[in-house]
Amino acid sequence: MKCKRGFLLAEETLKIIIALISISFLIYFLTALYFTSQNSKGLEQAEASLEFLIKEINDGRDEVEIYNPKDWVILSWPYGNENKLPNSCSNLGWGDCVCITKDLNLGTQLLSLLPFTENVIDKFLDRSDKEGVCRENTQKFIVKGDVNEQSPIVIESPMTLIIDYENKKITKK
Repeated sequence: MKCKRGFLLAEETLKIIIALISISFLIYFLTALYFTSQNSKGLEQAEASLEFLIKEINDGRDEVEIYNPKDWVILSWPYGNENKLPNSCSNLGWGDCVCITKDLNLGTQLLSLLPFTENVIDKFLDRSDKEGVCRENTQKFIVKGDVNEQSPIVIESPMTLIIDYENKKITKK
């Protein structure tokens, strides 16, 4: 007579391995679904915030409160003397645009210490197309963050922006 204990052990082990693979795939799928949902929520908030900012500028307001999306950035294009624009702006024939996009995850403190280099400009340019929302900047305002004359402003909820119509600048209060 043959002993069937070894055969049953291998069969049960195979079932356990298949179950673990299935559970791992399910966890991966749910995590991907969650992060996709969070990204689209951030884009919706960015679009609403940017529409509100442009509306308030057109209405002549001196201060605008922005709440969302937290830890994203507001920036203006073209940057400095360069004629770089996100494709979403240049394809529509806009000469200037304002964008809200995901931060580069450099952190607010690190971003304020670093000079705004060519590499960082290109990364923000790419992010403005892929993970951001842009609107035409007909009044040619420049977003002025803490780093230099033209740099992004990190959105901290709530945040008040000062609109300087004389100097055509948007700064953080």
